[in-house]
Amino acid sequence: MKFNLKGKNVIITGGGSGIGQAISTTFAAQGANVHILELNADHAQNSVNLIKEQGGSATAYNCNVVDQKQVVEVINEIASKHDIHILINNAGIAHVGNIEKTAETDLDRVYDVMQLYGPLTLTS
Repeated sequence: MKFNLKGKNVIITGGGSGIGQAISTTFAAQGANVHILELNADHAQNSVNLIKEQGGSATAYNCNVVDQKQVVEVINEIASKHDIHILINNAGIAHVGNIEKTAETDLDRVYDVMQLYGPLTLTS
């Protein structure tokens, strides 16, 4: 075991795919109870299934981290049942293109998820 997270509750945003899924499975393998907040419910459930197949503990929550009301509801749901020990603000989106040709609305969307609203709402 690389490190011991037995009994720790971890919230991971964007834990349904890519780096987020890797973080989720790694933390679960180290004993954490993983709570995956994910915009894509199918991806979140796939990660939960993978973790459970490997003997870990995980729960999926369909959640848009830019939607403050939704985030508060999910966090309150988790906190009503568990202490929260670790938060991983991993949710992100990619936009292919260069800055000169990127529309302002696309930049706003990237900043909302990765820089401002997502992490700010989760930590307040």
